[in-house]
Amino acid sequence: MQRNLLTVLTIVMGVLILSPSLQAESPAAPKEDVASLEQKSREAFEAEKWVSFYSANMKLHQLLPYETGYVVNIVKACALLDRKSTAYHYMLQLQQQGVSYDFNADDETQGIRDTEAYQHINNLLKDAGNTAGEGDVVFEMPGNAADYRALAWDESRGKFLVGTVREGTLLALSTSGESEVLLKASDENGLWSITGLSVDTENNRLWIASTASPSFINFTVADKGHGALFELDLKTLEIVGRYNVPVDGLEHELGSLAVSQDGHVYVIDRATPIIYTKLPNSDRLEAFFANPAAGEFDDIAVTPDNSRVFVSDVEKGILVIDPNARQARMLSGPEAMNLGGIESVSYLDHHLYIIQGRFSPQRIIRLELDPSGGVAQSVSPMAIALEGFNRPGVGAIQGDRLYYFANTGSGDESGAILMSTPLAAGAAAVQPRLDGLTPAIAPEKAQQN
Repeated sequence: MQRNLLTVLTIVMGVLILSPSLQAESPAAPKEDVASLEQKSREAFEAEKWVSFYSANMKLHQLLPYETGYVVNIVKACALLDRKSTAYHYMLQLQQQGVSYDFNADDETQGIRDTEAYQHINNLLKDAGNTAGEGDVVFEMPGNAADYRALAWDESRGKFLVGTVREGTLLALSTSGESEVLLKASDENGLWSITGLSVDTENNRLWIASTASPSFINFTVADKGHGALFELDLKTLEIVGRYNVPVDGLEHELGSLAVSQDGHVYVIDRATPIIYTKLPNSDRLEAFFANPAAGEFDDIAVTPDNSRVFVSDVEKGILVIDPNARQARMLSGPEAMNLGGIESVSYLDHHLYIIQGRFSPQRIIRLELDPSGGVAQSVSPMAIALEGFNRPGVGAIQGDRLYYFANTGSGDESGAILMSTPLAAGAAAVQPRLDGLTPAIAPEKAQQN
């Protein structure tokens, strides 16, 4: 991008929230810095400069702490430098975060395998990929699972609402899988791909985020970068409002949206790290938050009272925004918490329900939040590597269960699997017993500099 993002947004779109506290607290870094360090890591590995390889990956780990590949490289570097205890320390860090990995598959670790500590921790890492937790198939649908990018529960119809990317179709699905087409993109209604849905039964409103995606069957180059938030009468499906993304010359791809009880609507932009809002009684979509150092926003949730907005960043975890105090920070929590690879985030009663479809192993976890909403007090795995999991994606809460498309990574027309997991499934993660191994996994002080 040739122009400074913040300058463009401030001038073109008006009010913008970018909290100084977020810039100070977030591990974010400009993408070119990450790219430069990754290049240094590759060059150091090829030249067998293991100290430089270690150093580059330590810096990358500090910038993107949820990216497990950097920690794997740190373990390899420590093994090649004969720093066994430091290698074991970082292996254990991965294991405590729930990561599944087998270091026996890496030739670089041959020098650290001859100890009880290595064998114990590596076995725990491999076991982390075992199937665990609860999940049931609700029904299967025809087509490509990746086409279903929006999901919501409509209490007024007693059905799920599903939006598709390719044809911009809005479907109503019964709990037994029977489908009905409610709406389809056309020149008349102006819809493109449906990428976000939210149902407001109290106010008889259906909110649809729609974007001119290249995957849309009627996509044209002239539509590139266009998107809009649509307000519909929930009962009649009449479009009563359309709020276009401001024209600013930037790339745009509207995605998930969330609505508070008082009518604040929030929608994410996946192409450019912006969150838009449509305020109650407003007639336009406005920039609410932007951070050029963000990775990629993927999902959003809001508390009913509009006191907290939660936004998942694929690379960095969950951003917590206080709309009233106009502050933002990354969600913190136990050291064992890893929030990488999030596909979906849902909020209910001081808990976040997280679907990590781009994590290994693919899993669903529950975070219990403290009263401030900015700290996770516990992490509870709910479902891990279940049969049918192939990059589980968009989710929605209905009753006491979380529903989600389980196989959005299939990439073919084999069908979409809708699964559900009880909200109460699983329990807070417990750290493994390490009797007698603690001295062997303490990182050497020399490697902490």
